[in-house]
Amino acid sequence: MKLAWSRRGFLVGLFVFFVAIYPATAQQNINWKSLSEAQELAKENGKKIMLFAEAEWCGYCQKMYKEVFPNQTVQDSLHKYFYPVKVDIESDQKIVFNGSSLTKRQLARKFRVSSTPTFIFLDQDGNTIGRQPGFLPTDIFDKLVAFVGSDLTGKQSFKQYLKQHGVDISR
Repeated sequence: MKLAWSRRGFLVGLFVFFVAIYPATAQQNINWKSLSEAQELAKENGKKIMLFAEAEWCGYCQKMYKEVFPNQTVQDSLHKYFYPVKVDIESDQKIVFNGSSLTKRQLARKFRVSSTPTFIFLDQDGNTIGRQPGFLPTDIFDKLVAFVGSDLTGKQSFKQYLKQHGVDISR
């Protein structure tokens, strides 16, 4: 019995396979941490923490995974300034924040997360620097990470920062 695969059919199948797995593998370039590990590392290394408040059913969270997080510039900015942490707002998984044990759901309530996705930026001591709800396209999200990471919060507006970096949001 001869195998029915032609060379062309094999290559098309291989292409479809890699296109299908790309989003799942691309997001793995972000080194997600547990919250307790992120807090420990932040204190040791002077970086900040970014909480990504998400939910399994959240379409815009999935869009972040497929369109924004795979971007190399975004990954580089996150790595430079932050220890990223995923927080499923509906999870009863126990975590430790500032020495206290609570669930991820309780942490989301503590930070008053009312929609997903929401990004919460914390300093090395777990204090809130800022927060941003909603999906952000790659060019805006990357600039937000650099803006907060560079300690520009309170020194200039994010809108001014975007304008200085050639991003017009007045559309």
